[in-house]
Amino acid sequence: MTAWVCLLKKEMRLGLSALLGPIIAFLISVIIAAYLGSRYDVTWEAVVAVGLFATGIQVFYLIYYMLNSLHVERKKLHLWLHSTMPGYGLLLAKIAAGLLSMFITLVITGTTLIIAMNNSVTISEQLKMINTTSAGVLGVTHLILLAISFGVFTIFYWMIYLLFTRYLGSFLSFLATLGVFIGTSFVYSWFKMTELYEVLTNWGEVHLTGITESINITTNMESGTEVTTEVGNISLYLGAYLFEAVIVVALFAVACWMLDRKVEV
Repeated sequence: MTAWVCLLKKEMRLGLSALLGPIIAFLISVIIAAYLGSRYDVTWEAVVAVGLFATGIQVFYLIYYMLNSLHVERKKLHLWLHSTMPGYGLLLAKIAAGLLSMFITLVITGTTLIIAMNNSVTISEQLKMINTTSAGVLGVTHLILLAISFGVFTIFYWMIYLLFTRYLGSFLSFLATLGVFIGTSFVYSWFKMTELYEVLTNWGEVHLTGITESINITTNMESGTEVTTEVGNISLYLGAYLFEAVIVVALFAVACWMLDRKVEV
């Protein structure tokens, strides 16, 4: 455990630039949005728009973080691959470091979003009609789960890319990996339309009531801000979550196997 914690600290140092980049870009965007919004008396609404975008786009954060971390690691691949840590330990350290960085970024963007919403008279009045706490928890939970899934997918295809580089050049390996990605995505999309997929996922229905299904916030420099909400029931299926979890765990296990058995030399 001590060795893994040390590895996690090393991953955090390695990903420092990946952490700071989005935060700096977000702060600059907030300043620009606030300045432009102040010219039309929609300062907080403009900040809300930036905050919503910056928070929502973090569903792809682990893709960005993993690609950056794995790219840096590839420059000294022989050192990383000859670590005494097993493959799952190496990859879990990267995922954990990515999640910590994502959490820091999410706190910054989320806090900014909440402050801006509370200071916007139009938006704060509309939000009184919904259960913002439940909606926020539900949204953040799904954002993190999706981010983890995308992060594992990135690791899986990166391992395939490294495997191809043993036999092909970098460019051909990229094309081959892209072909595998397109092929597997097509097969998975086809499978999701089958009856078998419905049987595997459409069970364990859970009803969530009183939570806004969608919040549509439109900011116009001339007319101001319009907020449209729809309150109703949300149905979730435990089977779908279990199925996706099994897929993610399986892909992670295969990625670890490739790292230990096929990629390492």
